[in-house]
Amino acid sequence: MSSPSKALRPLTKLSNAVYLSEPPASTLANGTAACGSDKAPQLILISGWMGAQLKHVEKYADTYRNLYPTSAILLLRSTEGDFFRPSKLVQALAPAADVLRARASGYTAGPSSGLLVHAFSNGGCLTLKTLNELMRKSSKTDGQKPLLGNATLPARAIVLDSCPGLSSFRGTIAAFTAGVKNPLIKVPLMGVLAIMYGAIQLWDFVRRRPSILSRVFAYFNSRALPSVPRLYLYSTTDKLVPCADVERHAADARALGIEVRAERFEGTPHVAHARVDPKRYWGAIQDVWEKSGIEPGRR
Repeated sequence: MSSPSKALRPLTKLSNAVYLSEPPASTLANGTAACGSDKAPQLILISGWMGAQLKHVEKYADTYRNLYPTSAILLLRSTEGDFFRPSKLVQALAPAADVLRARASGYTAGPSSGLLVHAFSNGGCLTLKTLNELMRKSSKTDGQKPLLGNATLPARAIVLDSCPGLSSFRGTIAAFTAGVKNPLIKVPLMGVLAIMYGAIQLWDFVRRRPSILSRVFAYFNSRALPSVPRLYLYSTTDKLVPCADVERHAADARALGIEVRAERFEGTPHVAHARVDPKRYWGAIQDVWEKSGIEPGRR
C-alpha cells in the first residue's frame, strides 16, 4: 500500500500538547484513500497516553496516514502533570479546540460525521474529557461561542485503547513509573508517589468526591459524550488498566444502548496491542469506522 511520504506530512506543533498533520494537496486532488475517499475520516483525533514520547504516538498517526491519506490528524499529548495542574492542560489544549471549532462545527455526532476519535489509556481519556469540556464552554477571554453547547463531541466513532480504568494504588504507581528504568531513581520515586497517592485519596475523601480516575471513568458513559459506536481494545495482561475495568465500562455502555465492540487481546502489554497484532488491531478500527457510517437500523 503506497502512502504519502511522512516528510510531506509533518506534524505542526500548535502547543506543547497539540500537533496537527495535514494531508498533502496532491492526495486531496486525487481523492484516494485505502477504503475509498467517501469513507475516510475527514479528521482523526488521537489522544495519547500519559508520558508517551511523541515518536511513539506518531507511529499510530503514521498508520492512519497509510489507511486514510486524505484525513487530517489532530494529535494530543498527555503528561503526568495533567493530573495535578488541570488549568495548564486547559491552556495547552486551546489550539485543539480552535481546530475543532474550525473543522467540526458543522458535524453532527453519528453516521454523517467525519470525525474519528482514538484515545489511549487513562491519560488520553483525561485529555479528551478536558478538551470536550473546553469546547462545551464559551471562552471568557476571546468571546468565542462554545462549539458544543450542551451537545456532545461530534464524532462518528470512538476508539478506546487500554482504557478507561479505575484508580488503584498498584496501577497508579505503575503508570507514573513506567518510563523510569534506573532503580536508583525508580524506588525513591515510588515512595514519593505512594505518599502523594495517599494524600490525594484523603483529600478526595474529605471533600466527599470520587477520585479523578473514577470521574473520568463515569464521564465516558455520560451524556457529555455521544452514543456513537465504540471500540474497546484491551488486554488480559495489562498491568496498568485491568481488563475487568474495561469490560465493566463496556458492559455499562451497552446497557445505555451504545453499540460496543470489544477486542480482548491475550498477553499484550499496556497500549501495545497494535504492535503485537497489527492486523487484528487496525482491522477492527477500520471495520468499526466503516460500519459507523451506516444508519443504526440498517447495520
